[in-house]
Amino acid sequence: MKGCLDEIEQQRQCAQYQLQAHEVEGNNDETLRFLRDLYARSRRGEDVWDELSNYQKSRKSGVTGPLIKNAFRRFVGALQGNRCCYCRRWLLNIAHAKPIEHVLPRNSYPQFSLQFWNLAVACFDCNQLKKEAVWGSFLPDLPEYPCATAFTEFFHPRFHPYADHVSFERRETNHVSHVTYTGHTPQGEHLCSELLYIIAARENLYRNNPSLAEAVATLQDFQEQHPEGDLPALEAFRSSLNDSLQCQLDDSGLDEWPLKGPEPETRPSRRHAR
Repeated sequence: MKGCLDEIEQQRQCAQYQLQAHEVEGNNDETLRFLRDLYARSRRGEDVWDELSNYQKSRKSGVTGPLIKNAFRRFVGALQGNRCCYCRRWLLNIAHAKPIEHVLPRNSYPQFSLQFWNLAVACFDCNQLKKEAVWGSFLPDLPEYPCATAFTEFFHPRFHPYADHVSFERRETNHVSHVTYTGHTPQGEHLCSELLYIIAARENLYRNNPSLAEAVATLQDFQEQHPEGDLPALEAFRSSLNDSLQCQLDDSGLDEWPLKGPEPETRPSRRHAR
């Protein structure tokens, strides 16, 4: 299938990851044993992600959840060119600023909470915006992870080469910034309509309003220094701020339709993100 990772490359990536599952080579075998045990439990419907995250997290070395996740970020981040799997902005070198994304969300698909191909690395904004959104029509009790060619309804960041499905252009001057995204396939168009239109609109709004950009950047920089859940009041405030900005962006569009969602048949094409 055009625009899809072939089986040979999938096998190569799996083999490479098994050699890099921990940043210290001497801990690699123990890490793989631990992950295989968690994976077996997840296949029975357990969401084991929090257990992985908290595993011996007080330790600074050895086999710990945070170090296992750091190794995964480094491995998959390199495959992504150190860019977000969705918007392609550069990933910051802070673990909390580049969360591990569950393509099929773990709340709906706990059996895939530790599935190698279900995990990618996103930026904070894309991860928060997508949250637990279920894209596609896969049944929640799906026994096996779908093959690469089964993802025809939406963009899968581990299976779909980005440039085959989406292109982006970012222009900046001293005082103005503008970014656009264009979907080239049904999967790419879905990603634009569900996520990238909003990301582009927010970025354009922030970058062209220096005071707002500075305030949002200060909040984000502070929040990204703390693990998710440590600052519930700030997280709630940022969520409310994003909702408010979203309403403003929807209301200020050239047409009467919201940024998110499919294009009605009666409106002109919206292939380019605003």
